Amino acid sequence: LEWIEDADEAIFHAFSVAVLVTLGLGIAGGALLSVAFLQRVDAISRTAEAIIAGDLASRIPVRGTGDDLDRLSNTLNHMLGRIADLMEGLRQVSNDIAHDLRTPLARLRQRLERVRATAASVDDYAVAVDAALAETDTLLETFAALLRIAQIEGGARPPVRDPVELHAIVETVVEAFTPSAEEDGKVLVSPRLDPAVVAGDRELLTQMLVNLVENAIRHTPAGTRIEVDLTAGSGVVRLTIADDGPGVPAEERGRIFRRFYRLERSRTTDGSGLGLSLVKAIADRHEATVSVSDNRPGLRVSLDFNLHDGASAQPAGGGHPVTAQHSR
Repeated sequence: LEWIEDADEAIFHAFSVAVLVTLGLGIAGGALLSVAFLQRVDAISRTAEAIIAGDLASRIPVRGTGDDLDRLSNTLNHMLGRIADLMEGLRQVSNDIAHDLRTPLARLRQRLERVRATAASVDDYAVAVDAALAETDTLLETFAALLRIAQIEGGARPPVRDPVELHAIVETVVEAFTPSAEEDGKVLVSPRLDPAVVAGDRELLTQMLVNLVENAIRHTPAGTRIEVDLTAGSGVVRLTIADDGPGVPAEERGRIFRRFYRLERSRTTDGSGLGLSLVKAIADRHEATVSVSDNRPGLRVSLDFNLHDGASAQPAGGGHPVTAQHSR
């Protein structure tokens, strides 16, 4: 019996020690986990407070462990990056509007003041009113283009993913702008036109190509050859607009898609500097990659689209007439 009692005591003592050790380890481990968790939550809270204070560059630290908090942090950082890009775009647009629209408004005011001081007949007033109306129309077109870009970038318009024959759009646009190019002493051709179907909005894709073609015609000298090519292969459709004009300096190619951005030599030509911004917005809406390179000589703009799965499907809707006024 004494041996049995000794064994009972030993077992009880062992279990007691084991329970105490387990409780101790559990409490210590829970405390460590709680501290680590609270530290990471505190880091997220500090980042949010910094962003509220105006520091849009702050990001939540990521440990690289791949756990749930890391995945949450990566998602939040991606969201913060997108918000920062939108805020920067908004700031840039505000500055550009204040800078670039001030000149035509000042010019309009000066004209009206000059007419009021010097006009001596009804005809003088009529000429001044016509000039003011033309200037006002230009300003309205600029704001309309800004609104269209904002609608596309903001997703105000529901995305359309219809099968669209991109080669048909290219053929229509090139045919529409060939007479205009010839009048300016330029050549507009489409040497290669592979059949290609992409998913998207036919109207927006037409607007995008119109802007690119008109931009090439407007900002190149007489004698320039402009080529619009469409190649398809390996699930990718590449639309290329290339010219042998003066081109764009390498240090400025990354800025030509900014709103109101214009090269110094292009400031004397018509336009608001929003055409290529609209091109970039439409390309992003269609998940297309835009690249700008040297055509040696000239400029080459390439857009890569994903080939539509149902490449044999018919496009949604018929063709639309294309006119030069769309590219404003």
